[in-house]
Amino acid sequence: MESHDVIIAGGGAVGLLLANLLGQRGVRTLVMERRAAPEARSMAIGITPPSLAILNTVGLDAECVRRGVPVRRVAVHDRRRLLGDLDFDGLPGLYPFILCLPQAVTLEILEAGARRFPSVTLMRGVEIVGFEQDAQRVRVRVRGWDVDAGALTGRFLVGSDGHDSAVRGLAGIGIRTKRLGQTFLMADFDDDGALGQDAHLFFTETGAVEAFPLPDGRRRWIVMTDAYMREPPGDFMAALVRVRSGIDLAGRSKQFESPFRVSQFVCARYFRGRVVLCGDAAHVMSPIGGQGMNIGFGDAAYLSDVLGKVLGGGVLGAEVERQLREYDRVRRKAFHASARLATRGMWLGTRRGRVASWLRGQFIARVLLGRTMRRWVARKFGMVGQ
Repeated sequence: MESHDVIIAGGGAVGLLLANLLGQRGVRTLVMERRAAPEARSMAIGITPPSLAILNTVGLDAECVRRGVPVRRVAVHDRRRLLGDLDFDGLPGLYPFILCLPQAVTLEILEAGARRFPSVTLMRGVEIVGFEQDAQRVRVRVRGWDVDAGALTGRFLVGSDGHDSAVRGLAGIGIRTKRLGQTFLMADFDDDGALGQDAHLFFTETGAVEAFPLPDGRRRWIVMTDAYMREPPGDFMAALVRVRSGIDLAGRSKQFESPFRVSQFVCARYFRGRVVLCGDAAHVMSPIGGQGMNIGFGDAAYLSDVLGKVLGGGVLGAEVERQLREYDRVRRKAFHASARLATRGMWLGTRRGRVASWLRGQFIARVLLGRTMRRWVARKFGMVGQ
């Protein structure tokens, strides 16, 4: 029987960060990822200051910053004018910016980091098909690896295997889902540098456009669409950006394009016995605002502390469940705070029509980006204090 302290199902950003944090403690950790090769697409691109502080604890922050683009200013426009800007220079700590880094690069850095630790093992092409647990351990059955089913055991099993989590389903943990209805299209284009290293948001009467700088001379564009577009025409994105922002992307190379719907859910509970959920397996929020992966990083940091205490022998019996209940309470609270912010921001940004657009512009310029509120807004979007 191959035994581990912690088995992590899911080798995405959250699972790999947890592996780094546990590996630093010398915890025997197995990461199982069902994809045979690293994820090449880059969905999430924003890393907030608190997440960079977590990465600092395992020595990976500097490499992330070196390979990413620090965004210190967000310019907010309507169709005709600049409404104002939001700057992050006043944020406390070592990272007064939001770091734009493609998720594929983040995964590369996190995987290389995890492989530094002799107590951490990574497997690809492996997925969980079942498990049983008792008061001391979890016995895991897997598919895709040349071992007998049930040959893996761990003192804890962590499901960080995404929004369609197999671990969550096998554990019988339900979710509460809210479909928010909005649809978007995102794509990465070559960038001509005219927008600098600032992020730009365009809120217009026909829909929103967002633009974020990326490394290697690229920029991520996100546009609101009328419906989910599985296969949009090749020039659709560029045409919509031109109409709403006045910026012409025609002729620029497009490396990546993906439609998405906005939905939100949170699990009824974050753990059952010795099976614990983390990141998107536990909760999903609107990607607008870029806080989902960062909430998952916070989950991983908190859970690594809990597991470190339990596995170190300092927590026994009923106290184990109490620690996990506190993990559930604290991280659920953090999720709801970010989800509320993301939902309100999306509601505001997706109002259409001339009157609604004019009212939104007045509210953004006079209230959100006014002298009284702008520092608070910067802290909220930088996730300071969460």
